[in-house]
Amino acid sequence: MTMKNIAILTSGGDSPGMNSTIFGAFIACQNNNIRLFGVLNGYDGLIDNKFIEIDYQLLSGRINRGGSILKSGRSKRFLKSNYFKMALSNLKENKIEALIIVGGDGSLKGAMKLRDNGVKVISLPGTIDNDLLFTYTIGFDTATNNIVNAIDNITDSLSSFGYGAVIKIMGNQCTDLIDTVADAIHTDLLVKSKNFDLNMLVKAVKSKNDGNHLPPIVLVLEDSADVEELSALLQEKCKIQFRPHILGYIQRGGTPSAFDRRYGFTAGKASIESILHKKYNCAIGLVGDKLSAKELENCFKY
Repeated sequence: MTMKNIAILTSGGDSPGMNSTIFGAFIACQNNNIRLFGVLNGYDGLIDNKFIEIDYQLLSGRINRGGSILKSGRSKRFLKSNYFKMALSNLKENKIEALIIVGGDGSLKGAMKLRDNGVKVISLPGTIDNDLLFTYTIGFDTATNNIVNAIDNITDSLSSFGYGAVIKIMGNQCTDLIDTVADAIHTDLLVKSKNFDLNMLVKAVKSKNDGNHLPPIVLVLEDSADVEELSALLQEKCKIQFRPHILGYIQRGGTPSAFDRRYGFTAGKASIESILHKKYNCAIGLVGDKLSAKELENCFKY
């Protein structure tokens, strides 16, 4: 029997390419006479019964935008038994036969909980952190380019004065973003944990402040150090001026790259095709240059 109603939600931090992912799922549903429903506000939407039918009008002009047209969020309520039961009840009430979940590691844990309670789920890796066991996650490429572009703009100005910069980079506990950006901007001045060696960092900065290098750019993985305090310390010890920068949400906003648009779109389509072939309860993402399915438990990098 062909499925009639499938739902999709975006959960956790938004990632560029989520809207293309929704569009890919929608197109595959259209081709197979399936109604696709969006759940607003992530897992909270399951609890609050926020289901809307996705159509061309909703998608018009927004499929290649950043963010999520369905909104996203992190739901503490979903972890509580009474609210989780409401979510299950609402899925049943809306006659949802399978659920696609786009998000990171927290979203994946939610998918596992739903699966364990009889819901047919497909998880798609939508997170800029790249902290799942796929080659890339949807949004990582765009975030990398956003960060590199921002740092290039900052250093263009600071180099006019010979100032250094201490720049905070997202990534949670995963170092993929900061490492990739560091390679792209050609810096090895990285702070990736709270127990970093300040003396070694100072020595490295001084070795590059010899008139033969560009002004030093220090990248700090979020929560590893306070960028304002570190800037002040480096300025004092290295005798050059440093400017602190927190890039914030600019890292994961804006227009998705061509890579993330294509990745999201093809992953969205693949999720529907997997459901139609009765292959549920897995995550689908890039392994090398091919979309592959993995058991949900085998997708956690940490």
